[in-house]
Amino acid sequence: NCASEPEQIAETLKNTEERIKRLSKRTLEVLEADRQTISKELHDSIGASLAAIKFSLEEKEMSRLKNKGCLDESLDQEIAYLMETIKETKRISANLRPTTLDDLGLLATIEWYIRQFKHLYGDIQIDYTAKIAEQDIPEAMKIIIYRIIQEGLTNAEKHSEADIIRLSLETTENNRAISLSITDNGRGFEVDEILSNKDPLSGYGLTAMLERCEIVGGSFHVTSSLNHGTTITALLPISGSNSRL
Repeated sequence: NCASEPEQIAETLKNTEERIKRLSKRTLEVLEADRQTISKELHDSIGASLAAIKFSLEEKEMSRLKNKGCLDESLDQEIAYLMETIKETKRISANLRPTTLDDLGLLATIEWYIRQFKHLYGDIQIDYTAKIAEQDIPEAMKIIIYRIIQEGLTNAEKHSEADIIRLSLETTENNRAISLSITDNGRGFEVDEILSNKDPLSGYGLTAMLERCEIVGGSFHVTSSLNHGTTITALLPISGSNSRL
C-alpha cells in the first residue's frame, strides 16, 4: 500500500533531520581535526622555538650575573631565533586563513599558495589552469576549495614522490557546479586501504577532504594505482552555497 501524504511528509522530515545531524557531526569532526593540526604545529614549531630562545636567554643571564652585570656575548643568535619564529607564526597564520582570501579572492590566493609551494619544493612542477571567474565562486565554497587544494598538494609532496602536479578549477554542468581536479604522476597507492582509515589526520588526509565536500553537498572521488599516479576530483554544487561557513 502507498503511504499517505502525512506519512510521506513525516518520512521526508525524518530523513532530512538525520541528514542534518550527519552533516553537523562531520562539520564538528573536520573542525576538531583542524584544531588538532593547529595545536600540533604550535607545539612542535612555535613552542619549541620559544623554548630554545628561553633557555638561551637564561644561560646568558646566568653568565651576565657571574660577570657582575657584564654580558660578554651578543644576543644575535636569539634575535635570529626570534626572526625565524615570527616567520613561522606568519606561515601558520596564512595556513589557517590567508588574508588574500578575503582581500583579493580565491583565485589570487591559489596563485599565491602555488608560488609559496614552488618556493619550498622547487623540484615539483605545478601546471595550474582556472576556467572560472571569481564572482562565480560562492563565498562559503572558497575556504573549502582552498583547503582541498592545500591538502592535495601537501599530500602529493609528502607521499607521492611526484615531480608533476596538474591542478584545474572550472565550472561544469551549465555553471551549476565547480569541478576541482588534482593529478600527480607519483607512485600511487591502494585507495580502499587509505580510505578505510577514518582518522582525518592520518595517511593522506583523504577522509578530511571527503567530509569537506559532503558538508556542502558535493562529491569526492579518488583514483590511483601503484606506479601510475593519483587523481583527486571534487564536484561542488554552486546552488545553495551562498552562506559563509
